[in-house]
Amino acid sequence: MHGPFTHQQVAERFPFFRTSPLGAVVNGDGSVRPINDLSFPRNDPRVPSVNSFVDKSDFTTTWDDFRVVSAFLRARDKPCQLALFDWEKAYRQIPKNPAQWPYLLTLTFDDRLLLDTRITFGGVAGCGSFGRPADGWKRIMLHEFDLTTIFRWVDDNLFVKELQSLMKAFLNKSWPFTYDKAEIMAGRLGHAAYIFPQMRCYINGFYRWMNNWIFCHHPRCPPPYVVKDIERWIHTLTTQRLTRLIASPHPTDVGWVGNASTSFGIGVIVSGRWAQFRVTPGWNQDPEMPRDISWLETVVVRLGLIILLSMKARPGKVFLVETDNSSTKSVIQKRRAGNVAVNEEWKIIQDLLISQDIDLLARTVTLANNRADGLSRGDRAGMQVKHQIRVSVPSDLSPFVTEVV
Repeated sequence: MHGPFTHQQVAERFPFFRTSPLGAVVNGDGSVRPINDLSFPRNDPRVPSVNSFVDKSDFTTTWDDFRVVSAFLRARDKPCQLALFDWEKAYRQIPKNPAQWPYLLTLTFDDRLLLDTRITFGGVAGCGSFGRPADGWKRIMLHEFDLTTIFRWVDDNLFVKELQSLMKAFLNKSWPFTYDKAEIMAGRLGHAAYIFPQMRCYINGFYRWMNNWIFCHHPRCPPPYVVKDIERWIHTLTTQRLTRLIASPHPTDVGWVGNASTSFGIGVIVSGRWAQFRVTPGWNQDPEMPRDISWLETVVVRLGLIILLSMKARPGKVFLVETDNSSTKSVIQKRRAGNVAVNEEWKIIQDLLISQDIDLLARTVTLANNRADGLSRGDRAGMQVKHQIRVSVPSDLSPFVTEVV
């Protein structure tokens, strides 16, 4: 507001002008909001109010009410991010046409005049006048930022963003990022790893990238290993439940041990139950996806996991897996290897672990103490038939291994 002015000062500028009472409303935070009561006087045909000259239909709004927002949320088939935005002093940011100023004066308690040159609370046209620049602002925000949509109710805004959109930028190998942005993303994924502890290994690429950063203010494009980690995170966050049990800090030993040999196949023992599988002829002859003993050892883990899940493994548990193979232990810890076939197999195992809300921890045993070694070589000595468990081999593995009954 401008002023205060005397009546004479205002009359020199405006040959005709109107005054309205000055009121106030106390906000929730204790601050006071001035009100220019443009509806005064009420029901007095001799002195019509300023608002009575305004056609409200000329200032319609396009606000999104409860029905619009709830319909959008009901139609969603996957989670999204929500953020609230509130215009600071929304009406006070929008100026009024100078031609309207003579009708926006208020009278103070000491008979002075104040001129309100912004959209006023108390004016019929106020909400609609604010709505027009707000409509333009919404279009600018949708154009500039990767948003799904924006809902508005006067100065309150609800931003909707897809969960994976924050990370998808890192999939563009030609898009440079600053060290700070990489650090922020690594930190966010670190928090997400409390929910998905199985995914901690997929943050290491960010730390490796950041350790190689010499000039922190010089942007760099994400290397391929970071892109692969991000792809894994996006896959997990968009396909798995986001509510999890807190993982137990104490691993559970269920007597899970496995082994593989190229001469016969696979042996797995879980909680005293055992299963045996034979590799099919030509299992390692695919030139497009070379498979070797390291892949077969990884299949041992998946088949053991299938047996464990058939025994109704409790969510939130971390289960010990015994192996005499150092490479298998390393892969269980890192969830990846230099072998493409092993990596593809681990993606399937990871999805199983996360979907069932469990995790694995490898423990090394000597070959002599590996109880599944004989099974992997075709020897069932010491194994009782009544303790054999039937396993339905997944369709993607059936061309390579078959159950031995």
